[in-house]
Amino acid sequence: MARQLSYRGLQAFRLTMLTGSVSAAAAAMNLSQPAISRLLKELELDTNLGLFDRATGRLVPTWEANRLLQEVERSFVGLDRIAAAVKDIGRGWAGTLSVSVLPVLAHSLFPHILAQFAQQMPGVSIRFDSNGSETVTQQVMSGQYDIGVVSISVPMADLEIARRYKVPCRCIMPAGHPLSEHDVVHPSDLEGETLISASRRTLMDTQVQSLLNRHGVKVFMSIDTPLLPLASLLVLEGTGIAIVDAITAAHHERLGGASRTFEPLIELELAVVRRRDARGSHAEAMLLDLCDRHLAHYADH
Repeated sequence: MARQLSYRGLQAFRLTMLTGSVSAAAAAMNLSQPAISRLLKELELDTNLGLFDRATGRLVPTWEANRLLQEVERSFVGLDRIAAAVKDIGRGWAGTLSVSVLPVLAHSLFPHILAQFAQQMPGVSIRFDSNGSETVTQQVMSGQYDIGVVSISVPMADLEIARRYKVPCRCIMPAGHPLSEHDVVHPSDLEGETLISASRRTLMDTQVQSLLNRHGVKVFMSIDTPLLPLASLLVLEGTGIAIVDAITAAHHERLGGASRTFEPLIELELAVVRRRDARGSHAEAMLLDLCDRHLAHYADH
């Protein structure tokens, strides 16, 4: 009869995989290195999996180890959240709200949203992170974060879309740039300009490129970056101009740059997502309300 998997063995395995060494795992668990090695060997026997290649004298994870880690991480994330909840209860806090958003929001609008949230719900602890859309969706699906804000262009089969916003795009430029004399910038106005590309991996930039091609406009593409806040900083340095969402454009103006309406309309579509099986809390409802209020200046939803 197969033995039940040891929690200590799984913990040793997880820490070894995440830190890359037995010694670091031993330090984290306050055990000796031989004790960690023994736990790993027992886990291999219990699972009948070859988790590490030891031929070189070092532990090299196998395909089975990487696959197992994905499953172990899901379980440990749940345990970590329970441990965090226990701490919150012990401190008398009302709970924790974890949020992961796109960099375009993390570097502009979301600090204001979370500042107001903290004022209105002082008993709630906030965990805040920023990543690309694919990473954020995985973080929410796996239960690492309660709420995510992503581009609508990524697959979200297991997630509920709590809010959807369409944010128009604008043309940003350094202060005093000739294009700042226009009330509205059209594709033909970009002829011969140096355009900071928002990376052809994004749906928004694909729309920009398609529009320029359709109008036969030739631009210089010196730099591309998937991070719109970085595009803004590059523009401020005089490196070129860029087409960005209205939220980034507003932040760009606060930093001393200029922005103008861009036509035809191109939009960045954002979605606030959470797990389908999640039971919405009062804290989540408050955050969604603040998102509506702050994004109303920029978007339809």
